[in-house]
Amino acid sequence: MIQRFATNTKEDKLNPAAAKPLKVNAGGNRMVWNMRYPGFKAFEGMIFYSSPNRGPKAVPGTYKVRLTYKGESKEQTFEIVKDPRMTNTQKEYQDQFDFLIAVRNEVSRANEAIIKIRGIQKDLKYLKEKTKDNAELQKLIADYETELSVIENNIHMTKNQSRQDPLNYGIRINNRLAFLLADSQRGDYPPTRQAQDFFKEVTQELNQEINSLNNLIEKRTTMVNEKVDQENIKMITSE
Repeated sequence: MIQRFATNTKEDKLNPAAAKPLKVNAGGNRMVWNMRYPGFKAFEGMIFYSSPNRGPKAVPGTYKVRLTYKGESKEQTFEIVKDPRMTNTQKEYQDQFDFLIAVRNEVSRANEAIIKIRGIQKDLKYLKEKTKDNAELQKLIADYETELSVIENNIHMTKNQSRQDPLNYGIRINNRLAFLLADSQRGDYPPTRQAQDFFKEVTQELNQEINSLNNLIEKRTTMVNEKVDQENIKMITSE
Protein backbone atom coordinates (compact mmCIF):
# COMPACT_ATOMS: atom_id res chain seq x y z
CA MET A 1 0.00 0.00 0.00
CA ILE A 2 1.39 3.40 -0.97
CA GLN A 3 -0.85 5.91 0.73
CA ARG A 4 -4.16 5.97 2.62
CA PHE A 5 -6.74 8.71 3.01
CA ALA A 6 -9.70 8.66 5.40
CA THR A 7 -12.53 10.96 6.46
CA ASN A 8 -12.40 9.86 10.10
CA THR A 9 -8.78 10.72 10.91
CA LYS A 10 -6.62 13.69 11.83
CA GLU A 11 -3.28 14.52 10.28
CA ASP A 12 -0.34 12.94 12.08
CA LYS A 13 2.77 14.87 11.04
CA LEU A 14 5.01 12.64 13.15
CA ASN A 15 3.90 9.49 11.34
CA PRO A 16 3.58 10.07 7.58
CA ALA A 17 2.53 6.43 7.08
CA ALA A 18 -0.74 7.09 8.93
CA ALA A 19 -3.87 7.75 6.92
CA LYS A 20 -4.13 11.34 5.74
CA PRO A 21 -7.32 13.30 6.40
CA LEU A 22 -9.79 13.45 3.53
CA LYS A 23 -12.40 16.20 3.45
CA VAL A 24 -15.56 15.51 1.48
CA ASN A 25 -18.65 17.54 0.74
CA ALA A 26 -22.12 16.62 -0.43
CA GLY A 27 -22.16 15.80 -4.13
CA GLY A 28 -19.11 15.23 -6.31
CA ASN A 29 -15.61 15.43 -4.85
CA ARG A 30 -12.16 15.64 -6.40
CA MET A 31 -8.92 14.56 -4.74
CA VAL A 32 -5.42 15.00 -6.15
CA TRP A 33 -2.67 12.60 -5.06
CA ASN A 34 0.92 13.74 -5.55
CA MET A 35 2.08 10.19 -6.42
CA ARG A 36 4.42 10.14 -3.42
CA TYR A 37 5.04 7.49 -0.80
CA PRO A 38 4.98 8.50 2.89
CA GLY A 39 8.01 10.29 4.29
CA PHE A 40 10.12 9.29 7.28
CA LYS A 41 9.10 8.87 10.92
CA ALA A 42 9.44 12.16 12.81
CA PHE A 43 9.47 13.23 16.45
CA GLU A 44 8.25 16.22 18.43
CA GLY A 45 10.51 19.25 18.05
CA MET A 46 12.52 17.79 15.16
CA ILE A 47 14.35 20.49 13.20
CA PHE A 48 16.33 19.58 10.09
CA TYR A 49 18.41 21.65 7.72
CA SER A 50 17.02 21.83 4.17
CA SER A 51 15.40 18.39 4.39
CA PRO A 52 11.63 18.37 3.86
CA ASN A 53 9.88 15.20 4.99
CA ARG A 54 8.78 13.99 1.58
CA GLY A 55 8.73 10.42 0.34
CA PRO A 56 9.73 9.33 -3.18
CA LYS A 57 7.41 9.35 -6.16
CA ALA A 58 5.88 6.11 -7.37
CA VAL A 59 7.61 4.77 -10.46
CA PRO A 60 5.74 4.75 -13.78
CA GLY A 61 3.47 1.72 -14.03
CA THR A 62 0.03 0.29 -13.33
CA TYR A 63 -1.54 0.86 -9.93
CA LYS A 64 -4.81 0.15 -8.18
CA VAL A 65 -6.97 2.49 -6.12
CA ARG A 66 -9.58 1.27 -3.65
CA LEU A 67 -12.51 3.30 -2.31
CA THR A 68 -14.36 2.00 0.75
CA TYR A 69 -17.64 3.48 1.93
CA LYS A 70 -19.88 1.97 4.60
CA GLY A 71 -18.17 -1.40 4.30
CA GLU A 72 -18.44 -1.58 0.51
CA SER A 73 -15.26 -1.34 -1.56
CA LYS A 74 -14.66 -0.63 -5.22
CA GLU A 75 -11.35 -0.85 -7.06
CA GLN A 76 -10.00 0.64 -10.25
CA THR A 77 -6.63 0.52 -11.99
CA PHE A 78 -4.80 3.54 -13.32
CA GLU A 79 -1.49 4.32 -14.99
CA ILE A 80 1.34 6.57 -13.90
CA VAL A 81 3.15 7.52 -17.09
CA LYS A 82 6.70 8.81 -17.43
CA ASP A 83 7.50 12.30 -18.59
CA PRO A 84 7.81 11.89 -22.39
CA ARG A 85 10.67 14.37 -22.39
CA MET A 86 12.79 12.06 -20.22
CA THR A 87 15.00 9.29 -21.63
CA ASN A 88 15.01 7.29 -18.36
CA THR A 89 14.51 3.55 -18.58
CA GLN A 90 12.12 1.74 -16.26
CA LYS A 91 15.13 0.28 -14.44
CA GLU A 92 16.56 3.75 -13.80
CA TYR A 93 13.25 4.89 -12.32
CA GLN A 94 13.18 1.76 -10.16
CA ASP A 95 16.81 2.16 -9.07
CA GLN A 96 16.12 5.71 -7.92
CA PHE A 97 12.98 4.63 -6.08
CA ASP A 98 14.69 1.70 -4.33
CA PHE A 99 17.53 3.95 -3.20
CA LEU A 100 15.20 6.66 -1.90
CA ILE A 101 13.09 4.16 0.04
CA ALA A 102 16.23 2.71 1.62
CA VAL A 103 17.42 6.18 2.66
CA ARG A 104 13.97 7.12 3.96
CA ASN A 105 13.88 3.98 6.09
CA GLU A 106 17.27 4.78 7.63
CA VAL A 107 16.09 8.29 8.54
CA SER A 108 13.10 6.67 10.25
CA ARG A 109 15.39 4.24 12.06
CA ALA A 110 17.56 7.09 13.32
CA ASN A 111 14.53 9.05 14.49
CA GLU A 112 13.02 5.99 16.18
CA ALA A 113 16.25 5.74 18.19
CA ILE A 114 15.78 9.36 19.32
CA ILE A 115 12.18 8.59 20.29
CA LYS A 116 13.37 5.60 22.31
CA ILE A 117 16.07 7.64 24.04
CA ARG A 118 13.64 10.39 24.98
CA GLY A 119 11.18 7.86 26.33
CA ILE A 120 13.88 6.49 28.64
CA GLN A 121 14.94 10.01 29.62
CA LYS A 122 11.37 10.76 30.62
CA ASP A 123 11.24 7.64 32.81
CA LEU A 124 14.59 8.50 34.39
CA LYS A 125 13.44 12.01 35.16
CA TYR A 126 10.40 10.63 36.97
CA LEU A 127 12.54 8.13 38.87
CA LYS A 128 15.01 10.86 39.82
CA GLU A 129 12.21 12.92 41.35
CA LYS A 130 10.96 9.90 43.31
CA THR A 131 14.38 9.01 44.77
CA LYS A 132 16.03 12.32 45.67
CA ASP A 133 17.28 10.93 48.99
CA ASN A 134 18.95 7.87 47.49
CA ALA A 135 22.45 9.02 46.53
CA GLU A 136 23.50 5.73 44.94
CA LEU A 137 20.46 5.54 42.72
CA GLN A 138 20.78 9.21 41.81
CA LYS A 139 24.34 8.48 40.65
CA LEU A 140 23.18 5.53 38.53
CA ILE A 141 20.50 7.67 36.93
CA ALA A 142 22.89 10.56 36.26
CA ASP A 143 25.42 8.25 34.61
CA TYR A 144 22.70 6.69 32.48
CA GLU A 145 21.43 10.11 31.40
CA THR A 146 24.92 11.25 30.47
CA GLU A 147 25.61 8.22 28.29
CA LEU A 148 22.19 8.48 26.64
CA SER A 149 22.83 12.15 25.83
CA VAL A 150 26.11 11.31 24.10
CA ILE A 151 24.39 8.87 21.74
CA GLU A 152 21.42 11.18 21.27
CA ASN A 153 23.69 14.02 20.20
CA ASN A 154 25.62 11.77 17.84
CA ILE A 155 22.39 10.88 16.04
CA HIS A 156 20.58 14.23 16.23
CA MET A 157 21.69 17.83 16.81
CA THR A 158 19.78 18.51 20.02
CA LYS A 159 20.75 22.21 20.09
CA ASN A 160 18.47 22.91 17.13
CA GLN A 161 15.56 25.02 18.35
CA SER A 162 14.90 27.08 15.21
CA ARG A 163 15.40 26.78 11.45
CA GLN A 164 18.58 28.86 11.66
CA ASP A 165 20.27 26.75 14.34
CA PRO A 166 21.64 24.05 11.98
CA LEU A 167 23.72 26.77 10.33
CA ASN A 168 25.43 27.41 13.67
CA TYR A 169 25.61 23.92 15.14
CA GLY A 170 25.87 21.65 12.11
CA ILE A 171 23.90 18.49 11.43
CA ARG A 172 24.10 14.94 12.67
CA ILE A 173 23.39 11.46 11.29
CA ASN A 174 19.62 11.72 10.89
CA ASN A 175 19.80 15.11 9.16
CA ARG A 176 22.64 13.99 6.90
CA LEU A 177 20.50 11.09 5.75
CA ALA A 178 17.41 13.30 5.39
CA PHE A 179 19.39 15.76 3.27
CA LEU A 180 20.58 12.89 1.07
CA LEU A 181 16.94 11.85 0.64
CA ALA A 182 15.94 15.37 -0.40
CA ASP A 183 18.93 15.92 -2.66
CA SER A 184 18.58 12.57 -4.43
CA GLN A 185 15.02 13.23 -5.56
CA ARG A 186 15.50 16.65 -7.11
CA GLY A 187 15.29 15.02 -10.53
CA ASP A 188 14.40 11.71 -12.16
CA TYR A 189 17.74 9.91 -12.19
CA PRO A 190 19.28 6.87 -10.48
CA PRO A 191 21.59 7.39 -7.50
CA THR A 192 25.14 8.45 -8.23
CA ARG A 193 28.10 6.44 -6.98
CA GLN A 194 28.92 9.29 -4.61
CA ALA A 195 25.39 9.19 -3.15
CA GLN A 196 25.58 5.42 -2.69
CA ASP A 197 28.98 5.62 -0.99
CA PHE A 198 27.80 8.41 1.30
CA PHE A 199 24.69 6.45 2.22
CA LYS A 200 26.77 3.40 3.08
CA GLU A 201 29.15 5.47 5.22
CA VAL A 202 26.44 7.25 7.23
CA THR A 203 24.41 4.05 7.65
CA GLN A 204 27.47 2.40 9.19
CA GLU A 205 27.74 5.33 11.62
CA LEU A 206 24.07 4.91 12.51
CA ASN A 207 24.52 1.17 13.03
CA GLN A 208 27.35 1.85 15.49
CA GLU A 209 25.25 4.33 17.46
CA ILE A 210 22.21 2.05 17.58
CA ASN A 211 24.35 -0.88 18.69
CA SER A 212 25.84 1.31 21.42
CA LEU A 213 22.35 2.39 22.43
CA ASN A 214 21.05 -1.16 22.65
CA ASN A 215 24.04 -2.26 24.73
CA LEU A 216 23.67 0.76 26.98
CA ILE A 217 19.97 0.14 27.53
CA GLU A 218 20.57 -3.51 28.35
CA LYS A 219 23.35 -2.68 30.80
CA ARG A 220 22.10 0.48 32.51
CA THR A 221 18.41 -0.39 32.65
CA THR A 222 19.25 -3.64 34.39
CA MET A 223 21.42 -1.82 36.93
CA VAL A 224 18.77 0.81 37.68
CA ASN A 225 15.95 -1.71 37.91
CA GLU A 226 17.95 -3.99 40.20
CA LYS A 227 18.70 -1.06 42.50
CA VAL A 228 15.02 -0.07 42.56
CA ASP A 229 14.09 -3.63 43.50
CA GLN A 230 16.80 -3.85 46.18
CA GLU A 231 15.64 -0.62 47.78
CA ASN A 232 12.00 -1.70 47.52
CA ILE A 233 11.10 1.66 46.00
CA LYS A 234 7.41 2.16 45.28
CA MET A 235 6.94 4.05 42.05
CA ILE A 236 3.31 4.90 42.84
CA THR A 237 2.07 5.63 46.34
CA SER A 238 -1.25 6.76 47.78
CA GLU A 239 0.39 9.35 50.02
